[in-house]
Amino acid sequence: MKHIRNKNDLLEWVENNAPRKAIANAMLEGKVELLGAFHGFFGGVFNMGWIVKVTSKRGLFWNVIIIINRSKPGYFAYTIKKIPWGSYVGGNNPLFAGDNPEVYKRLKNEST
Repeated sequence: MKHIRNKNDLLEWVENNAPRKAIANAMLEGKVELLGAFHGFFGGVFNMGWIVKVTSKRGLFWNVIIIINRSKPGYFAYTIKKIPWGSYVGGNNPLFAGDNPEVYKRLKNEST
């Protein structure tokens, strides 16, 4: 299992394990935004993970959540429609804070 220590590790993992080929292609040609770390009921269990928003150059977008796989070492990813801003973790670590932490903190506060 590769440990995710920074944004580059995370994005590399998503690119290699994207839930759809279109997402991997969009990561190479479009825009990628790390929304940061979130906690909540993901994959049917209470878990923590990261959300990455991938936007293709044609304007299609996917919210990809990457969570820790508790049944075997590693991670898994799937897409979600709505960002659970109330579950945003944030923090000083850029991997947890995301690319625009001030915006995300405001969105978290507005969601509660």
